Amino acid sequence: MVRHVRYQYLDARLRQAFDDAGLDRGQRALLQGVLRALDPDAHLGEHVAGLNSAYLAVTRAQTALESHATEDQPRWNLLRRIIATSIACMDAAKPAYAHGGGLELAKARRVLVQVDAAIVADGQRFDPQVAAGAAARLDPGKLRGAVQKWITPLWNGIELPLRARMIAEVAVVVAVHGRDGRQLRADLLRWLKKRGDLADVLWPRKQKHVVAFVVRGARVLRHLDELLPQARQEPLHRNRLPKDDFLKEAVNGSSVLVRVPVEAADVHTAALRGRRILSEVLDQYAAGERLTELNIAPVWQVSEPGGRVTRGTEHQRTVGNAYPLTAYWPAELRSAMRVANLARQVDAPMASAGLAWSALEATGLDPGKIAWLAKACALQMLRQHLVSLHVVVTNHDTDLRKPLDAHVPTTGVKHHLKSVDAWLEVLIQHNRPDAQLEAAQKAITALAESEGGLVQDLTELWRARLADSKVLAGWLREQEDTAAALLEWLYVTRNLAFHAGRFATPADTLTAHAGQAVADLTLEFLGNWRTVERRTHKERPAQKERGGRQETSAVEIYRRLAQRQDQLVARLRRAGSVRRLSVEDISGPDEKWWARGRN
Repeated sequence: MVRHVRYQYLDARLRQAFDDAGLDRGQRALLQGVLRALDPDAHLGEHVAGLNSAYLAVTRAQTALESHATEDQPRWNLLRRIIATSIACMDAAKPAYAHGGGLELAKARRVLVQVDAAIVADGQRFDPQVAAGAAARLDPGKLRGAVQKWITPLWNGIELPLRARMIAEVAVVVAVHGRDGRQLRADLLRWLKKRGDLADVLWPRKQKHVVAFVVRGARVLRHLDELLPQARQEPLHRNRLPKDDFLKEAVNGSSVLVRVPVEAADVHTAALRGRRILSEVLDQYAAGERLTELNIAPVWQVSEPGGRVTRGTEHQRTVGNAYPLTAYWPAELRSAMRVANLARQVDAPMASAGLAWSALEATGLDPGKIAWLAKACALQMLRQHLVSLHVVVTNHDTDLRKPLDAHVPTTGVKHHLKSVDAWLEVLIQHNRPDAQLEAAQKAITALAESEGGLVQDLTELWRARLADSKVLAGWLREQEDTAAALLEWLYVTRNLAFHAGRFATPADTLTAHAGQAVADLTLEFLGNWRTVERRTHKERPAQKERGGRQETSAVEIYRRLAQRQDQLVARLRRAGSVRRLSVEDISGPDEKWWARGRN
């Protein structure tokens, strides 16, 4: 019996297709790894927007240099931070480029190092022409081309952990090309039945699609042909539409059907880009008709070059029970929660990213404290990764799970862990495990082998990280560097959108997703901290009689978690073992992160 999971890269249909095609473990891991990275439900550390990537780092550095040269945004000091974080990401990704692109990556690094030296020497007198020249010498396209050629060695077999790093870079290049994860999964299922060049599936040629939307609030959009020369429109009357017309439910009062041509790699991406284009045009009409609200209905229709028509609705997830961040109103977080929610509702990626930064700013964050938040995010992502591993390893309900369930209890129909530390215990190597623990560890191995592909890779990767405390320390530092690069770029994006008036940059949809994800992650651990702190206060009447204490400010939480991450990394580098590590409340107020196993 299969557990209900939302991860389409682990579903039975895809697994059966892999079996029928005779794919080996590495080939499955490649396809599943790319699909997982494109899954909108993946958490920040797994989603393509939160992965470390040299290609993305060079792309962002080039954009920053070009913008500084023409608009003085980002300013010289922020530009230097972008260069520093980009170099850190490039250095972490360097091993993957041994299979192609190494020379291009080294050249790009030299360019950035030279710019950094020039900024150090000149400070605020840094010459914009130096930035322009450096931007011209950077060529992310060469890195992209090199990564696309990695498909052959990956398909033929690359060992861990290098395979995981290469797959992450491939996923980023696929996403930046404009591939939708759901569409890619469908295309891969067809490809597995009749195989051709896998690169043509991952990076298909972009073609002209015509996307149709219903704009509600007007029957005619005057001068649309001047704002969007190739767009076409026709008024809609609900009573004149056939009963079975898919537009029937979308038409409400005055409405107009607008068709927009879009260059895209697949249907779903065409629908997304078409909505973005039309949404930006409606800004004009919103300004011109201040008493009228214009909005785009969620339904869409895409006509492909060959004449095939696809209809769909903007994806919205639903849940049976919705829970608040906290069961009370945390005063300091109210504005942050409001702005974070607004960021999710904005179609324009750069505006959404700017609002995500504003949500973080509402907690007290400023550019000088980015390093603190990056360290805090690294701690929370450690916990998230371990919880996620349990979900994918126990994806199938079989007899194989029974020994594991006996040692690592779960609760509810979704099998939530009762204790993350109990799960951590069975992942760590033990010299003399008792019979129950040994049975649970063997069950993990059997479950991972049964799933194969990505799940088996993830299990081995995490066992290796937990077997060597220095490796885990390095992983934490890389998560910190990746989060710092993301936060710095989020701040740049906010400045470009709100100060320089730019509303399009390379990979801006990834920036928007990452901004929302890091805001969610931050609110998650801030909310948990407040909940635990409040509960502890209620359980201590003596403290209450003395007047208690005020809630810890968000900025102080960032500072304390940053200090904790530094202490943890230092401890891991000299401990030789992670047996004392506790991740149960690693981002909470209690200092129990190195207390597991103590009586």
